[in-house]
Amino acid sequence: MTEASLLGHAAEAVRIIRKSPQPADLVMSRYLRERKYIGASDRRFISAVVFTCLRKLMTCQAIQEAKGYDDVTSAAHALLEGRADDVVAGLADDVTSNTQAWLIDSTRERWGAAASDVWHALAEPAEVVLRVNERRAPREAILAALRKDGIACREGRWVHSAIVLQERVFLDNRKVMTEGFVEVQDEASQMVSIAAAPRPFDVVLDACAGAGGKALHVADLQRDRGHIIARDVDVKRLRSMLPRVHRAGLHSVIVLPIQHNERYDRLPKAIPREGFDVVLIDAPCTGMGTVRRMPMPKWTLTEDRLQRYVAKQRHLLHTLAANVKEGGVLLYATCSILPQENEHAVADFLAAHPNFALERLPDACAEACDAAGTSLDAGMLQMDPHHHGTDGLFMARMRRAAHSDMPSA
Repeated sequence: MTEASLLGHAAEAVRIIRKSPQPADLVMSRYLRERKYIGASDRRFISAVVFTCLRKLMTCQAIQEAKGYDDVTSAAHALLEGRADDVVAGLADDVTSNTQAWLIDSTRERWGAAASDVWHALAEPAEVVLRVNERRAPREAILAALRKDGIACREGRWVHSAIVLQERVFLDNRKVMTEGFVEVQDEASQMVSIAAAPRPFDVVLDACAGAGGKALHVADLQRDRGHIIARDVDVKRLRSMLPRVHRAGLHSVIVLPIQHNERYDRLPKAIPREGFDVVLIDAPCTGMGTVRRMPMPKWTLTEDRLQRYVAKQRHLLHTLAANVKEGGVLLYATCSILPQENEHAVADFLAAHPNFALERLPDACAEACDAAGTSLDAGMLQMDPHHHGTDGLFMARMRRAAHSDMPSA
């Protein structure tokens, strides 16, 4: 296929993605599936141009204007090939940060001038990271197996179960995946389960489980000796974890969809009334920490939409707190870097719930805390691609006071 034809396909895909409410990767995958005549190398070319354009839209638009290209995807192609370095060198930081100005302003609350560095990092491609099911095999054995198959990979930096792939490969038909030795899961996401630090026999509620990655990790950390209830309103997504539970050989995970109009704080009778040792709230959020993988939300998010997420997050914290047993742990997480969804949400919750308090994070989080410029004692950790090389992901560990610990009236 000629370069002009490839760029034409890329331009068409970008137009479809920008009009679609679905995630860019799903739209792109469907676009390529429907055009079976496009070969593997051409697919890689088109995908690289499309996602460069979406991640660095403001930069590409500036290149398009400076170079006189007919379409922004031609600018993305020039950027990839290094033919626009002269233009990029003269662009202002608010252009090359490639996000909305109000989002940079929001994140300056945490990082100050370094906020633009974080957004620059969020405009770069994300690596593929695996989580080793360490019940099944040690990480060293999986690293050796992958390398034997000619797959370049390295150890993750922050979590012992993490392996970073140094090239994009199809794993779905390989033994490590089909027999449940690994899962695809970013290292920051793995850190959430580490921060929850479940004990072997704890009863855990993963209240917003999605496709279940964190529930599966918690089960692995518990060596399949605990009890994990995985819940979500998205029944289709939640049930997609069942084959993965089976592949991993887990017996401690129960998938329990949230029924229509069911209240989060009214759990089915099968669940013990005394509450859970650990409640994990991986709250619905803007996804501003995962825009390396799904870039469109950073262009379409509005302040009104952010406030709707904020209201939902506070509602979930308030209602689900009742499911934490006395002396139990509440672990709040989002895949966002916005303080409104993270530190502010925690502060508002604690102000309204004096029976909860932030608790020191586990020692296994120490290096990641150091990289973030915080400490274990803070009880909160924000990971990001600039400081950690991971997705942007926030977590806060809180503990509910035991009755005997509550101050008397």
